This record gives sequence, C-alpha cells and structure tokens, in this order.
Amino acid sequence: MQLEEVELFRATLREMVRELGMLNRTTCGHDLSPLQSHILIELDLAPEGLGVTTLAQKLCVEKSSMSRTLKSLQYADLIQRQVSLDDARTVKFSLTAHGQAILSNLHRDANQFTLDALAFCSPMQRDQFKDTAIQLAKALKYARQHREMAIQIRPIQAQDNLAIAEVIRQSFRDHQIDHLEGVSLNDPGLECLSEIYAIPRAGYWVIEVQGQVKGGVGLAPLQGASSAYVELQKLYIDRDITGLGIGRRLIQFALDQASAWGYHYCYLETLHELSAALGLYQAYGFKLLDQRIGNTGHNSCGICMLKDLKKMY
Repeated sequence: MQLEEVELFRATLREMVRELGMLNRTTCGHDLSPLQSHILIELDLAPEGLGVTTLAQKLCVEKSSMSRTLKSLQYADLIQRQVSLDDARTVKFSLTAHGQAILSNLHRDANQFTLDALAFCSPMQRDQFKDTAIQLAKALKYARQHREMAIQIRPIQAQDNLAIAEVIRQSFRDHQIDHLEGVSLNDPGLECLSEIYAIPRAGYWVIEVQGQVKGGVGLAPLQGASSAYVELQKLYIDRDITGLGIGRRLIQFALDQASAWGYHYCYLETLHELSAALGLYQAYGFKLLDQRIGNTGHNSCGICMLKDLKKMY
C-alpha cells in the first residue's frame, strides 16, 4: 500500500470519527461522553458486573481514565459499585435501573442515527459496509495486540535456526502428524534455514514475540517450474500465539515480498490434516489445483494451491 493511500485511508477514518461524534462531550444528544456510553454498553452485556481492569482492557483505555469515568457514572446514579463478600479487594460495577433506562434511550437514538445514514446506501452497499466494518475492527484489534506484544517480522538469523526448527517440530506434534514421511519436518536443512534460504529471490522470516521466535514463513523458487513461480514454504506458528492474526500477517508479508521480487505465481502444498488453513489461504486468493506444479519433494502433501500475483490487488 502506497503512502498516499495510507494517508487517504487515515483521513477517511478521521472523518468517520468526527461524523460519529466521538470528539464531542455528548453521545447522540445524551449527556454522556463516548467513553461513558461504552462503559454502560459493556456493563449491560455483563449482568454479573465488571471490574476496572477488565473494562479498561475491553475499551482500550488507561486504567486511571477508567477509574475517573466510573466515579462520574456512580455520581450520576447510572452504575453501582459491588464489593465481593469473599474478597473485599474484588470490586465490580453494574448498571442501576436509571442506567438501564438511559442506555435504552441511547440505543434507540443511536440505532435511528445509523438507519438514517444507511438510508443513503443501496442494500448491496450496506452488506459491503457491514463486512468491511467487521474486518476492519478485527484488523485494528490485531494491530493493537501486535504493538502491545512487541510482535515483529524480521529476516532469519543463524541464531534463530534451532528455535524455528523446534516451532516446526512442535506444530507437527500438536497436530499428531509427526510420523509422516515426505513432509517439511523431514527436510535435511530444517536446523539451518538461515543458510538454506540464502539464495537469490528467496528468504525466510521469523515472527518474534517479546524477543522469542514463535513462527515463520519462507519463499523460494519453485523447483521444477519456471522462474515465474515461487513457493510459499514452512508457514508455522506456535500454538501459544494463535488467534492473533499472525498467520494472516505472515501470508500477506510473503505475498508482498514475492510480488516485489517479480514472481507471477505463488504455489503452496499442505497436508489434508492441516486443511483448517484452507479458508485462510483462499481468503488471500489461493485456488485449489487438481495436480502438482514442480517438484517440492513433499509427496505426502495432498493439497496444492496457486495464487496469481498479477491479480494481487
């Protein structure tokens, strides 16, 4: 994505924030700040109550800001403070009857405002907006989590070899497929990937989480095929960091790199036992093939896929 596109995207998001009234001291005409409104919404979703730390995490704000805002809502009789009978240090907050009534009115007015905006859009556009909003919210969450966890992608170094080899071996053990032959687990260069990928138009990158290697992905010319083909190789992630969108980030990173190197097609092979990842590959434009391309040497891999990099964007 070019810098101009990034800046235009940010400008659009700023405009959305302004039009949604997120910079105002009130929300949809109600004497509640956006943060106060979001607190009421989260408490309504959790009748058992929520603590300061949990609310701060859910709403992505500092704990001190959350504490001050909770006090203002208590003062307005919108929420109540509950101390655990078992542990006086455990404090939770929940909505009062007055808070429930105010929130109900807020939802009514916010729903109407949303309907008013969507009235300018066709049914197809509404569906597109919904899907885009869901995916964008997820992407923003992933980006925040990666920043907070100091997650980065970097080229493999010699000192990473044993760590990434163990991630790969553990992935096979986790899926109970470490007994298979003709798979990347048995590649002779598994413990020296930094050397294996030190060739033109190839590379291996590790995902580092708080200083520890937790996964990686590789690219190399597809053996037995023309120079237009690259193979996506050894995409493995430690199970401790699944659910953070790391697989998506690695795939997109690899596709960007393959395109920059001038490849036209990206090929991959995987096992039927790992078919849960098919949807992810397909989301990035990979298509299932009826037969293999080239000679990867991984004869146990029964699933072959191809991505046309010329149709990347």
